[in-house]
Amino acid sequence: MNHNLQLTLQDVRDSIRTQPGRFGLILTAISVGIFSLTILITILSGLRDHSDQIIQGLGINVVGILGQELTEQTTGGHLTEEHAALLSDNLSATTVTTVRSFSVFTLGTDRMLTLVATDESLAHVRQWRLHAGRFLDQRDMRSRERNAVISKHVSQLWNWEVGNVVLLGNLAFNIVGVIEVAGGALDTETADSGLILGERVVFVPRTLAPYWLNSEQWPLHGVDAIFLRAEKPQDLDRVLATSRRLLEQPGERPGPVSWVTPDSLIRGVRKLRDTIGMTVGAVSLLSLVLGGTVLVSMMVANIQDRVAEIGLRLALGASRHQIAQLFMLEAAVVTAAAGVVGTLCAHIIMVLLRQYIPVPVAFGSASWFIPLAIALLVGIASAYLPARSAAKIKPAQAIRWG
Repeated sequence: MNHNLQLTLQDVRDSIRTQPGRFGLILTAISVGIFSLTILITILSGLRDHSDQIIQGLGINVVGILGQELTEQTTGGHLTEEHAALLSDNLSATTVTTVRSFSVFTLGTDRMLTLVATDESLAHVRQWRLHAGRFLDQRDMRSRERNAVISKHVSQLWNWEVGNVVLLGNLAFNIVGVIEVAGGALDTETADSGLILGERVVFVPRTLAPYWLNSEQWPLHGVDAIFLRAEKPQDLDRVLATSRRLLEQPGERPGPVSWVTPDSLIRGVRKLRDTIGMTVGAVSLLSLVLGGTVLVSMMVANIQDRVAEIGLRLALGASRHQIAQLFMLEAAVVTAAAGVVGTLCAHIIMVLLRQYIPVPVAFGSASWFIPLAIALLVGIASAYLPARSAAKIKPAQAIRWG
């Protein structure tokens, strides 16, 4: 380390040690601002990650059309495979798939599963990752073989593997694949069973006759949901508008449905993010401005108290740059310490209270480095003018002052 810099740092240490109350006040004021800024960053990062998880749960570039239960007051029919075929025939560069869910027991046990009748396109549309084996294919649809794909959770829970034969309802199925079903983040945004399939889920070909049913339910051609995936992001609005227009034609209306898009799912998260950003951000900004103002005041008072010292240093050969550097370093050291204290305290509190906070939080490099950088920036910006004024003091003026 440069010898002059070593001496300057020693002077900074001595100055802080001889004025603990003044520098303690600066550290406290800056720490409060950095503390609130760190909390803001962890919350916004958590909400951003939560939004990404919601979108991944639905699928990127995906539109969901969810059927609702009919009542005596509603008109029209259910969502059907015919509606899906209509959409598929009229939407280019779009993959269409359907799901219909049933609750079934594995024979001879009380283990309840969600059995989903679907086709070979569901994994592609929802963009789920295959863990083992394969997903359903066109051969399964044509041959109507009793093949099944289970979720990774079911595989881990009951040690079911590819090649096993399991009983669902009163039928035997051969497991041909294990898939990771995303969608846990969707639980906080919607409770619709057409969208939330759960973790204990098994997928079977939709062409199978539902002999596992014990009572009459929806018409056999009815579905719980239709999902459409646009191959390009810019096509999503077109897919949504065209789908609405097709299903609003006379004779095609499926009755009450819900339209789900990535934007509609994260609308509430985005609103919450904006609200928190404005409120906590305003507190952080005001705290940092207050801290910077306190720093400027303390620096000015510190310089006035040390005019004689400054004059003596100049008289002994110190340059004006070195004088300015001394006070800039003092501010940088104090604000850096404030940044560390505020950031560390915020992280400790957020970790301890994480399970009680009603919003998601995320810790990463941004929640450490951004507050520290802001603290240093506030210190340098606040000390610049006082340091310049200290450097302009003339030795003769300092002697008279002393």
